[in-house]
Amino acid sequence: MINLNKRPGKGSKSFTLAGLKFATCCSGTKYKNRDDLLLIVLDPGSHICACFTVSTMPSAPVIFSKKNIRKAQNIKQNLVLLINAGNANAFTGKQGLIACENKAQALSSLFTCDIKNIFFSSTGVIGEQLPHQDIIKHLNLLKNKLSESGLEAASKAILTTDLSSKIYTKKFKIDNKIFTISAFAKGSGMIMPNMATMLAFIFTDFAIDKKTLSTITRKSIHESFNRISVDGDTSTSDTVFVATTNKKKVELTKDKKKKAIDVFYNELKGAMIDLAKKIVIDGEGATKFITVRVKNAKTVYRARKICFSIANSILVKTAIAGEDANWGRIIMAIGKTRIKLEITKLKIYIQDFLLCKNGQGISAIDETSLSKALKKRNINIKVDLAEGDNEFTVWTSDLTDEYIKINADYRS
Repeated sequence: MINLNKRPGKGSKSFTLAGLKFATCCSGTKYKNRDDLLLIVLDPGSHICACFTVSTMPSAPVIFSKKNIRKAQNIKQNLVLLINAGNANAFTGKQGLIACENKAQALSSLFTCDIKNIFFSSTGVIGEQLPHQDIIKHLNLLKNKLSESGLEAASKAILTTDLSSKIYTKKFKIDNKIFTISAFAKGSGMIMPNMATMLAFIFTDFAIDKKTLSTITRKSIHESFNRISVDGDTSTSDTVFVATTNKKKVELTKDKKKKAIDVFYNELKGAMIDLAKKIVIDGEGATKFITVRVKNAKTVYRARKICFSIANSILVKTAIAGEDANWGRIIMAIGKTRIKLEITKLKIYIQDFLLCKNGQGISAIDETSLSKALKKRNINIKVDLAEGDNEFTVWTSDLTDEYIKINADYRS
């Protein structure tokens, strides 16, 4: 279960990672009293990979970065990422792409690197033109402010409706050598798998080739960001960047190298799961962190479909917000998937209380204990299909009045 109170402290040495620098400032393009522009620069020799939204309405930064990620970067040059908050630069026509191209030209000159080494992310309102010239005016300032210890500021500069920054940093050991993984993300609404209205940036000094890094990145995303939902909506701007500065190499035999990659995969997956859960609990207006698990299914597909039907059900989410163990709404969510099940084998649990079996509700339930359990912030829903040995888990949040208020006023 996620530790909802754990936050890295300011000034932590684990925030720094050799070959990685950050700088932030207020561009004035959206917010007037906070930093909303982030520059990230990786030393020559670094590798970067990414996964992007599957939306058929991708933002200009997604289109631009997706093309560049497919190209062979010049590893003798810096890798440069520029992120702005408040304006998604999405559905902005040719002007949106021109904004990216102009920013790329400016960064290319500033860091003497190829345009294919430059990447963008934007998050915020859709359909408004990005005042990119105002951003370009701040690039020199950002370059002069670059610092290895800027992770905390970086995590805050990319926020929109988020209530808090989301940071993960950890030391891990491979063959008695210490490596670092540092990461941060944003996301609060428009959250649905195939990532969310979320941006995530994950960095390590563990030396690994780009092809392997890309493979385990995709695999880790499937186990983390693609298992969350707040409101069932998929953003135009979803992006996860994973990069290594390749600063720490370890010479290993073929067998030990495979084990080392497995260790790193688990560390990368752990970082993504931590950030994914933090996005869910920071969901717009959320008061509950809900884990939905479907077990003993014939196939993963069946388990996944039922999981997300429950997680995305407005009726289920509002019931949990109201601390009501209304398992009938879970039955409804299962039924609307049109997956045929042996109804008499189905069991439903909330907070480990068995509420339904043999095709009907349980009459003898300790309602007092159940009511007390539902007041907790972490809620567990479990569905046992009793038809196979596959399972799937999704993390979601409840739905409250505050979600409506936030999104009704978003553009104002």
